[in-house]
Amino acid sequence: MNAAPSQPARAPIDLAVIGGYLGAGKTTVVNHLLEAPHGKRIAVLVNDFGAVNIDARLVRARSDDVIELDNGCICCTIGGALVDALVRVAAREERPDLLLIEASGVSDPAKIAQIGLLNGAFRLTAVLVVVDAPELVRTLVDPLVGAMAQQQIDSASAVIVAKLDLIAPGSRERAISDVRALAATDIVVAADHGRVPLALLFDASVPPARALADVERWKHRPIGMHTGTNANAGESVFPAFESVALAAPGVLDKARLRAWLKALPRTILRAKGFVRVVDAEGNVSTRLCQVAARRLRMTPPAHGEHAAQGTEGVIVFIGFIDTQTEAMLRDGLRACCRVAP
Repeated sequence: MNAAPSQPARAPIDLAVIGGYLGAGKTTVVNHLLEAPHGKRIAVLVNDFGAVNIDARLVRARSDDVIELDNGCICCTIGGALVDALVRVAAREERPDLLLIEASGVSDPAKIAQIGLLNGAFRLTAVLVVVDAPELVRTLVDPLVGAMAQQQIDSASAVIVAKLDLIAPGSRERAISDVRALAATDIVVAADHGRVPLALLFDASVPPARALADVERWKHRPIGMHTGTNANAGESVFPAFESVALAAPGVLDKARLRAWLKALPRTILRAKGFVRVVDAEGNVSTRLCQVAARRLRMTPPAHGEHAAQGTEGVIVFIGFIDTQTEAMLRDGLRACCRVAP
């Protein structure tokens, strides 16, 4: 009896987790992401702590693809329900481009991301943690919840500082600097009433039109000035995310490339590209390399994910990238070449 033909592997679904302590502003950020002009199909999985999922009701007003998990923390009380929900999303004939998980305010976003990665149908894009600027200090010193709130910040690939409009204009830049000192990432951005740069989630995206002038104004400032705050006007603005595509010079040494990508600076939010690599046995192959949320994956391209003509041998980096950083990235990529050019 002939075996049934195997089905080609489907391209993974991007997965992003958004967390943060109770009342930080997560749902506001999620709703603005759903409304933004990105053209992506987003499914939202919402977990609220309690018998009635209020957050899901708020999100449902802006999306008809909402999956609800009730009664507790995703990563403990209903971990099995999360796994089941992921399986159902992965089995869809028409998959979303992105599954966005809004975690309960008392859960660990990193653990949720780990559960998501157990399912090979998903590829982690970001772990975003929202912090409430006026309440952050009080939350962190609270003996009951302070350690948990700090753990959430530690898990973030990017931290979103919300509610800056509720503190004095002269204190906003200091608030962002304080968050950066607490975080394990240098990607710290200010939310403009819940709106954040789409590059936090998508490889290629355009900020809302009203923010374009601010992006241009901040583009060429040193990295240390990318606070996301216009100190003169006292208004929240978007930081100057840069996207730079660098050509890989020939075939890259797989082990060397892996080590270099794992050691990228904290100002790099994400890296992704198709490259030719050679392993220790001399085998040459094409790999999709992706760095997101401080995790690296090097995999064969899946069905529907093959490198487009002219894009193989290119890695795109997204983050706070000035001229010095771009030169460092270019030199590092060149050093991964099997034979230095």
